[in-house]
Amino acid sequence: MKERVMKWLGTMIALGMIALLIGSIIEGNRIEKEQAAEEKQQPVTEEKQSVRKYSPNEEAEKYAEEVTAPTEETQTEIQKVIPEFLKVYVPFSIENPDEFLKKSLPYVTDNLYKALEQEQRRGTLTIVQTKVLNVELEPQKEGLEEQWWNADIEVEHTDQDGQTSTSTLAYIIKVNMIDGKWKIDDLAVRSRAWNS
Repeated sequence: MKERVMKWLGTMIALGMIALLIGSIIEGNRIEKEQAAEEKQQPVTEEKQSVRKYSPNEEAEKYAEEVTAPTEETQTEIQKVIPEFLKVYVPFSIENPDEFLKKSLPYVTDNLYKALEQEQRRGTLTIVQTKVLNVELEPQKEGLEEQWWNADIEVEHTDQDGQTSTSTLAYIIKVNMIDGKWKIDDLAVRSRAWNS
């Protein structure tokens, strides 16, 4: 009988502990919900802090007056000039590899034209023709007199067997304002330029 009482007492203690555990979990959840509801209802109060006020010096004011952002019109003009240039510069035909040179003249500065004259373009062992399919531009560094742009050019290559494939050329292009017109002043292939 003593053994029976001990089992009964042990069972009651175990059930009591389980009930306490469940009760504490439920109560904890209820308290958390109440606190979350109170936080939502409380208006956000701004703490007043002393703010140190800075006054710009004369040089900073002068510099701020000199710096102006490029206008939308300027950006639109550049976004027309770069693709027009790339559509004459990028295409390649093994029959006339220097065709790009004369066509590039209206879009480039004198310095770049002189550099392009030195460029000797050749096909690869398999590619005999390249043409531009699409040009995507992204401004890299904007300014009033000089800007840098990233250009991703989707091209189609034709091999000596007449088979075509597409890839993307990635250039970085520098444009300068020359006599009121934006002209290409420099360009370079960005890393990983040929993507198959």
